Amino acid sequence: MSSVRISPNGERIVFITGASREERSIVVYSLTGEGTNVIDAGDDQVLAAITWLNDEYLLATYSDRRDLAREGERADVFRPYVLRYDGERNFELNRAASLANRDISNPDSFLAWLPVLQDNRGSRSAGDGVERAVGLFEQRFTRDRDRRRVFIGDGGYNYVLNTENEPVVRYNFEDGQFELWANRDGSGWRRVYTERLEREQFRFGARESNRWNGRMTGISGLDVTGRYGYFTSRVNDDKAAVFRFDFETEEIEGPIIQSDLADVGSFIRDWRNNAIIGVSWQEERQRVEYFDPQFAAIQTQIEGFFPDSNVDLVSWDADFRRIIIGIEAGDVALTYYLLDTSTGQVALLASAYERIPDEAVASVEVVHYEARDGMDLFGYLTLPPGREAQDLPLVMLPHGGPQARDYYGFDPWAQFLASRGYAVFQPEFRGSEGFGRNFIRAAHGEWGQAMQDDVSDAVQHLVDAGVADADRVCLFGWSYGGYAALAGATLTPDLYRCVIAGAPVSDVLAMMEYEQGRFGGGSLTYWAEYIGDWRREREQMIAISPARQAANVQAPLMIIHGTDDLIVPFEQAEIMAEAMDAVGKPYELVAIQDGPHQSYRMTVENVTELYTALERFLFEHNPPDPQ
Repeated sequence: MSSVRISPNGERIVFITGASREERSIVVYSLTGEGTNVIDAGDDQVLAAITWLNDEYLLATYSDRRDLAREGERADVFRPYVLRYDGERNFELNRAASLANRDISNPDSFLAWLPVLQDNRGSRSAGDGVERAVGLFEQRFTRDRDRRRVFIGDGGYNYVLNTENEPVVRYNFEDGQFELWANRDGSGWRRVYTERLEREQFRFGARESNRWNGRMTGISGLDVTGRYGYFTSRVNDDKAAVFRFDFETEEIEGPIIQSDLADVGSFIRDWRNNAIIGVSWQEERQRVEYFDPQFAAIQTQIEGFFPDSNVDLVSWDADFRRIIIGIEAGDVALTYYLLDTSTGQVALLASAYERIPDEAVASVEVVHYEARDGMDLFGYLTLPPGREAQDLPLVMLPHGGPQARDYYGFDPWAQFLASRGYAVFQPEFRGSEGFGRNFIRAAHGEWGQAMQDDVSDAVQHLVDAGVADADRVCLFGWSYGGYAALAGATLTPDLYRCVIAGAPVSDVLAMMEYEQGRFGGGSLTYWAEYIGDWRREREQMIAISPARQAANVQAPLMIIHGTDDLIVPFEQAEIMAEAMDAVGKPYELVAIQDGPHQSYRMTVENVTELYTALERFLFEHNPPDPQ
């Protein structure tokens, strides 16, 4: 189950469930004995999220794959739907609409932001002089076009609502200058802060990308009083921290929350008034800090009951009497509880993975290690249930991205491998997201080099610590992790007993050709900054491209790739296979028919084929210890 939410009146719980995309359903469970409603979510698109708009209506977010005529490319597109909890009425909302706020005082509508066209006199127009602005609309529950204009902003501005759903703060950025405006007393807009931002420019041929650095580049939201506006800003152009702007003194305060290890700044809102009430962030484990004392007290109390767990206040009703709490620990799969604040009683709702017994869930530990150049790194070690951390067969599992990261808790791939008897390590190598810009910059130009060394150094650390058997280490990854797997097989061939490369980049030059033709080459500056200038540094690209180094492969190799992958094309797997054929090296290629790149889009058949291949290959080439 996922996307678990309680209705504003506290009488119903909604969630998404189903073993496969074709079987996925929206379940509305009554806490008052009315019975359960099950709504078929359809099988032609992926249901991504569900939430309440009021006590009767829901907002569902779907993802489907479409041909975008304007771009001439296929892409995954998110589409919002409004539906009644009993499934009797539904319609697709304008794709450009976004939820502004749930107005529980008005049972017939909710508030939505929509882009509008506007001429220089402020009226809607499609003629000359048009500019795009944002509009706030009261959207009724009858049909998409049944909405009433509440407010139309000036072109180029973003707006922030107060607890009364009034746009009282706006900001814009133009020609390198950021401006913040306020209209808190209704007397008119007044500029309260101006900053000239510094431009960090990166050029790649005729293309350029700009990163604008400054103390403030936007406002995420207001506190319940409307006095403070919260935002994130990078300290010394490195790690993000939380700041706030005081609209009474017109001064910036902070950083009020920061971390020595990680970026801070995933704000928590109270859906009842849209006010920011706290912030969560990820270090080795999740951290949460509430500004609201009522929320803070409950968070502290629940963390006391579950001291080794991630604790989330997932959803609450309008009276703050019933709260859904999510608990996820190093040895507990995500589990939902219902807290009644009036009685203090806590009731188990369900596990997100109800068919996995607790004894089958592997423990997860945070392990710190040092890279060969002295950089401090860490990763997540998942141990097979019932086994001591001593001389275990090991599967290294570097994440994709590479500008992404792993998290403490229940990771399905790591848990699957651990349940088969393997220790699993997920290194947060340099370039991983969420640890500041300097950590990202340390990975620029380091594909197949320092980034790969970080993976190799983690292996050595676990061997030296006695956790892993040096002769029984395999490497598995997906996307960039698939590249890291192939790089391990070709650049450090003596380190691994077997290698499984999922959806891998095998030839950097061919991959960049693909990126150049996709969406007009919009991502080329990013890749040039991260990998290097492949046009002028061809020898370096050849040196780090596994397909160009296939002759170095020694370990048994399996390549597994979906044929409908839009991120890393299946052609990359074919290139590696052809390179292995050319040098007479054995390998196995598993083509998942119609398989996507993202795991959330995989069908149960896709996942079963992936897991079956993993298990078979590992058992053959690196068998676990008998249980």
